[in-house]
Amino acid sequence: MNLIYQYWDGELRSGVEASRKNIAEYAARIGAEHRFEHNPRYFAKSLGAESKYYGAFRPIHDNEFDQYDNVLFLDSDIFAVEDLQENVFDAFSLESEIGMCTEPFQPKQRTITLGQITSARDEKWAKIIKQIWDADLPRTEEGLLQVYNSGVVLYSREARIKARERFVDFKEYIQKMKSSGMINFYALDQNYLHAMIFICDMKLQEMHNGWNSYIHYTRDRNNPNKRVNDCRTSETKLVHAQGAGLDRLDEEALYRVVNLPESEWKI
Repeated sequence: MNLIYQYWDGELRSGVEASRKNIAEYAARIGAEHRFEHNPRYFAKSLGAESKYYGAFRPIHDNEFDQYDNVLFLDSDIFAVEDLQENVFDAFSLESEIGMCTEPFQPKQRTITLGQITSARDEKWAKIIKQIWDADLPRTEEGLLQVYNSGVVLYSREARIKARERFVDFKEYIQKMKSSGMINFYALDQNYLHAMIFICDMKLQEMHNGWNSYIHYTRDRNNPNKRVNDCRTSETKLVHAQGAGLDRLDEEALYRVVNLPESEWKI
């Protein structure tokens, strides 16, 4: 039995509701259960403000999820392309424990970005992980640190139990990042999971990027004006609509963003 899990802490925006509806329909097509929770605040007592990020790890720590063979966690800005029939769980190898997609655009982009998430900060973060937990993080062919996106994460039952037993305590990780002078981004769920996979020697499957084709805004030294970076291809299956403000669009507008070229978005 397979489950797709989503949650949202905070005001229930139109884009979040559109994602919930879209993914529920996709789950029904592939015979999976779908569970969406609004304001679960599962780790609120222990983590406070950070709980809205670390809630992504509820399927690991809540043994209610142990009934499922596999759990797919999806951010609430993920959408299946129109009438997607391909079953994401069929793409998950039986030998794997965790499935994630890389962000192929990011490693090079972080060398020239005008934002705060830079390759220099990535390198400092990786050095901290090595010094404290003696784990080496994977790199691209160009020698840059690989980036994994936590908006689409597939867990086997065995992986969830193993992670529950072995993953470093959230508070410990967050405290180590902050005391090391890292900006908040590196103390949140995406980098935490990235680090834990290699600290705890989890069996990672790098899934086809069509399962997490992201759309977001970007600026860099070569393109200082904000522009859309659209990673969709003919093989895109799930679209990660990360652009600021996209979560406030209505269902029809988000349908265009997910399924049509940018020139036809009309937003």
